[in-house]
Amino acid sequence: MLQLEELTLKLGGQTVLDKVSLKVESEIHIVIGLNGSGKSSLLKTIAGIWNQDSGSMSINGRDIRKLPPEERRVGYVPQHQALFRNMSVEKNIRYCLRNRRGDDARIDSLIDMLDLRDVLAKRPETLSGGYQSRVSLARTLASEPEVMLLDEPLSDLDVSIKERLIPTFKAALKTQSIPVVYVTHDSLEATLLGESFSVMTKGALSAVESVQDGFAALRIVHMGGKE
Repeated sequence: MLQLEELTLKLGGQTVLDKVSLKVESEIHIVIGLNGSGKSSLLKTIAGIWNQDSGSMSINGRDIRKLPPEERRVGYVPQHQALFRNMSVEKNIRYCLRNRRGDDARIDSLIDMLDLRDVLAKRPETLSGGYQSRVSLARTLASEPEVMLLDEPLSDLDVSIKERLIPTFKAALKTQSIPVVYVTHDSLEATLLGESFSVMTKGALSAVESVQDGFAALRIVHMGGKE
């Protein structure tokens, strides 16, 4: 379980995360929000890229606040795929083995599940955006994280490609039985992937019952509180 309590982050004198509390179990939790609302900052703080100013963070009861990113056991997939350009797809995916994470059987299963067997020898830059997204997901899951964080990983794709990829993404994520926090402002992704939901506005996070409630809340905020 991922648990955040009163998480606060300030950057440049501005409050980016405002007392954020969140509990995610073995589910795909969608965080909906407009650009600049603090969604990416939330993921970077959980991953250890940025250090929180106050509040607590734990994974399965383990306090991660003072741990460096590599010791948090958090998988992070950024919006723009950060793949190693000088390595083949296969070497990208198997990179975790250098740090004694993952195993060959698990990696082979991910390769087949994400339909990457035919592109293993290729370099990432020669692949389409959809394939690059699959490679990034496979590489991150291969390291056996205890929590997965995804920051709009499909935002650069056409709707038709996104519709085909979402079921594959969801199946791969669900095989892990770990907490997943998936950030998006796309209603299609939120609807097809999400199992629980929250909305972020101006650094504050609020739980909602459904995708529809989430986007309704965003419309109200965008209109200054008037429907």
